[in-house]
Amino acid sequence: MNQDRFEALWRRAGGGGEAGRVFEALKGHYSDVARHYHDCGHIAVCLTAYDEAVSVLGADDSVEMTLWFHDVIFTPGARDNEALSAKWFATEAAGFLPEAFILQTCSLIVATDHREPPEGFGAQFAVDVDLWGLSQPWDAFFSDTVDLRREAVHADDEAFARGQGGFLRALAERSQIYSTPYFQDRCEKSARQNIDRLLSLFESGVDWTQS
Repeated sequence: MNQDRFEALWRRAGGGGEAGRVFEALKGHYSDVARHYHDCGHIAVCLTAYDEAVSVLGADDSVEMTLWFHDVIFTPGARDNEALSAKWFATEAAGFLPEAFILQTCSLIVATDHREPPEGFGAQFAVDVDLWGLSQPWDAFFSDTVDLRREAVHADDEAFARGQGGFLRALAERSQIYSTPYFQDRCEKSARQNIDRLLSLFESGVDWTQS
């Protein structure tokens, strides 16, 4: 995680010298040893995908801030991680960043729970970036799935496959997984292929963790 980049973003959004403290707190959450997917590496991947899209979709400080904070609170199996992440961001930003910016960013963080198709360009941009990993080459996509399984200490293999499969199936049942033309053109086909292949593994009865 690049501290200089974070501090520059925080200051652009209206903050000041507290940026270093916020970064250290943020990094502390993502560096938790229990994290294998929702960690510093995931944030770096999201920021890389964001950077690649900016030339077409345009830079957006609220979207970028969302990517830094959207998984800061993570409890395996919990359904309120994004809501709690938004609350944590709002607490850290209160009194330092403009209220309108805080509210906008909180709404984008919550949108990354993926329960509903995102509405509004900012949410669509942030959510598409968060879902970029679904479109990776199979080996990288499958490695992410294994890391997600390692985080899911609350579930056995069958329960994990049922939960992750349900999440991916719900995405695949949408007319489009990605909301922006940029990500649709680059990611839609490969993401659907990966999802179909993983769901077939889950449903095959074989030990998919050894695949």
